[in-house]
Amino acid sequence: MGLGAAMEIGKAGLKIYQVATEVISENIANVNTPGYSRQRVILESAPPTTHNGFPLGTGVKIATVERYYDALLQKQLVSAGTNLGYDSKKLNVLKQIEPVFNEVALDGLGASITNFFDSWQDLTTNPSGTAERQVVLSKAQIMIDQFRYIDRTLKDAIAAQEESVVPVVNDINRMVEDIAKWNNQIYTTELVYGNANEMRDQRDYLIRQLAEQIGVKFTENSDGTTDVYMTDNSVGPPAVDYYLVKGAQYGSLNAAGTPAVVTATDYLGNTSSALDPTSANPFYTSDTSGGALWATLKMRDVTINNYLGYVNELANQLVTEVNTQHQAGFDLRNPQQTGVDFFVGTGTDAGSIALNLSSPDQIAAADTAAAPGNNVNALKLAQLANKSITFTVGTSTFNGTFSTFYGSLVAQVGLDVQSAQTVVTQDAAFLKQLNTLRESSSGVSLDEELASLIQYQRAYQASAKLITTVGEMLDTLMNMVR
Repeated sequence: MGLGAAMEIGKAGLKIYQVATEVISENIANVNTPGYSRQRVILESAPPTTHNGFPLGTGVKIATVERYYDALLQKQLVSAGTNLGYDSKKLNVLKQIEPVFNEVALDGLGASITNFFDSWQDLTTNPSGTAERQVVLSKAQIMIDQFRYIDRTLKDAIAAQEESVVPVVNDINRMVEDIAKWNNQIYTTELVYGNANEMRDQRDYLIRQLAEQIGVKFTENSDGTTDVYMTDNSVGPPAVDYYLVKGAQYGSLNAAGTPAVVTATDYLGNTSSALDPTSANPFYTSDTSGGALWATLKMRDVTINNYLGYVNELANQLVTEVNTQHQAGFDLRNPQQTGVDFFVGTGTDAGSIALNLSSPDQIAAADTAAAPGNNVNALKLAQLANKSITFTVGTSTFNGTFSTFYGSLVAQVGLDVQSAQTVVTQDAAFLKQLNTLRESSSGVSLDEELASLIQYQRAYQASAKLITTVGEMLDTLMNMVR
């Protein structure tokens, strides 16, 4: 091994540590880049040669530029992101609905129902009084307005979820297509150059973002690509996996109709209709592993409609009970009339409830035409406030008064919000912990990078000094020849 070989070792060192410095620079530059994984240069000895029967090294070479990546942690981040996406969307919608049922901060439907029946009680003290009768009509109208307000608010919330379906589906399709494109670029790049670390980072970060919108799982392949799929739990067992991304190929979601029916098509064109709200068992109604899209569909088709069902049943029973009792009384008109509905019709829901009376004289407070000024029927109407009634919502029944039935709905909404808030807090804490773990293993530490930068700087200077020294030795040798 001559001086020329030593010179080549020095030159190789300069190139190697220049590349190592560039990698450190890339890490430092991306210290705040979301999803970036720090990289390091893996060095190994260059193949040795034999000189005068002795194996001698030929310097150093770069084995690879490796990124700090934990596949298990990536799967945990994807799963945690899905849970947080689902629960956060659910909580946001519930928070928009909760103020409607806030009986503490404002006089809502519960208070208006109580005031309505109290007005009947007040009427019993002066059944012929025009002022007292007008108060009954006024309190009834206030209660009607509250029913309609809740009905409108809940239906607006359903419409808002419906309007958000298509944008969410479009966003999902964009990310699915981008993941497939990154797969193609990674495969092509590593086939030729052997390294696509930054591309892998961007794809993996995109998969985590996708998981927040729709529950997906992934499989990493030996060629550098990642397959992404969603599981249809409405069939089986076993459940069916729909691959939204397979290498460079990809499928899509589609939302069409009103309400929007979402279908999933895999990369081969196979379609799942399990997201159809009209199907026998749309699995998103009970499956919480579908990210924000699942939560949007469930809130639209199940949760809000359930609340609305309670309010409609309350309106229907109240109209039925009040009308039935009011028909048994006599009013103050001349001639007196009986059998008149207080509210319009029966089978009413919260959105269509309305007064049937236009004059205070039409209020049937008496129970007989012979005594038009008595209060017997008004008293019976007031006592409806404490009557136990059987309410039916779907397959559930509830026995109680109007106030206790509505109170149970208010309590249920409050519990749903509190539960959702607790779950979101737990989800966020768990995801934060996972991100902290990722940062500790894959994130950029400026202190470590600066220490490595100094290390490579010294190595570069040493390689330069080696070349200088070898040059001086060659000069000495040449001078000896002269």
